[in-house]
Amino acid sequence: MKAPVPRHEKRNRQSMFCVLFLFGVLVSLLSLGSARLYGLYIEHRLADCSMKIEAIGNKYALLEEYHASLLSPSRIYNYARSELNMVTASEVETIKLISNSYKGSEVANAGTSANEAVNGPDGLERLLVGTANAKD
Repeated sequence: MKAPVPRHEKRNRQSMFCVLFLFGVLVSLLSLGSARLYGLYIEHRLADCSMKIEAIGNKYALLEEYHASLLSPSRIYNYARSELNMVTASEVETIKLISNSYKGSEVANAGTSANEAVNGPDGLERLLVGTANAKD
């Protein structure tokens, strides 16, 4: 009969367990490392997007400021005066319409002062004819 093999000489079961354990630790470390690298990549992309958003926001603020300067009344006045050769009106006249009752027509008459009242059409003509407005 053969003598049993002592326990300290059996290496198959423990060595296989150690190899599997080390393989599991190695896989875990590689997984954690790749997750960390992916996190750094995402963080870099987020910082890049934030910088682009900030740059576009700054450009938008500059464009808003430029737009506001273009719409300022003094700039419009200077542009109209220099480029379009527009001048302020010196002689303002008011036109008064005088109704001619026997012909049904109206005659334009230039008034001499700006304070004269302007009467619109009377009666049924008022419904058919609108009055002029400076905003129109």
